[in-house]
Amino acid sequence: MTRSATIRPTAQPDALRALEHLLLGALFLGAIAMLSLPAARGASATLGWMPLWLIGLPAASLATAFALRLSRRGFAQTPSSAMHRRRPAAVVALRRRSGAPRRASRLLAAIVLR
Repeated sequence: MTRSATIRPTAQPDALRALEHLLLGALFLGAIAMLSLPAARGASATLGWMPLWLIGLPAASLATAFALRLSRRGFAQTPSSAMHRRRPAAVVALRRRSGAPRRASRLLAAIVLR
């Protein structure tokens, strides 16, 4: 095997993977705390409802990190030529939209000046 064949392409940065591991650990510890400690199932005067902090927020953050990883994977597979092909259509649509108010303003000016 050549050297280039053994190098693995990294589609995802290591920082995001480390964040996912940290969030998964926080979610696990929060679940253990909720099951073990009765006080963790209640509300605190300073923090509020404890299950939100122990389970809800780590789970939402983990879902967001997972969605970010999926969206980055989708963008990495999109060829750049397809992006360039779609771009002129958006510019043409923008030009069409910008022309319509001018005609409407001319028509309105013609009606008002009569």
